[in-house]
Formats: sequence, structure tokens, C-alpha cells
Amino acid sequence: MSLLTSRQREILIQMRDAEESYYGELVYEHGCAYLGWTRVAPRTVFALLRLCAISADPYSSGAFGRYHINDTGRSLIAS
Repeated sequence: MSLLTSRQREILIQMRDAEESYYGELVYEHGCAYLGWTRVAPRTVFALLRLCAISADPYSSGAFGRYHINDTGRSLIAS
């Protein structure tokens, strides 16, 4: 059984594949989240944070968050 839902897996794969571009960054602000031009449910962002699959950008502040896939996220989609 996988720890990820199909949507969480899809988002992590998109983040991994677009890591070197602007579109690999998950942005969250005031209840809205986007990965590139794709809308992402806030609950998906929080679930990925709870799984430690994404990391906050150190320059994020307050209600505005920028997140990137990390090694844990990469290993979750590899399994």
C-alpha cells in the first residue's frame, strides 16, 4: 500500500520533472496553491508537508509559501 494518493503522486512527479524551471515550484498563498498554472488543493499541500515530501523555500514568508520537492518526496515516488 502506498503512502501517497494518486493526486499527491502526480504533483510530486510534476515537481520532480520540472525541478529546474519555474514550474517545479509549488506556491501557496491565502488558501490557494498552484504548481505552474495548475491549481492544487490546499489539503494536498498540507498532506505533502506532513509526509515531509516537500520543503519550504527559505525565502518564503508569512502566508506566502514556496515549496520544492526534496529527497523524501523523490524516494516516495520511486517506490
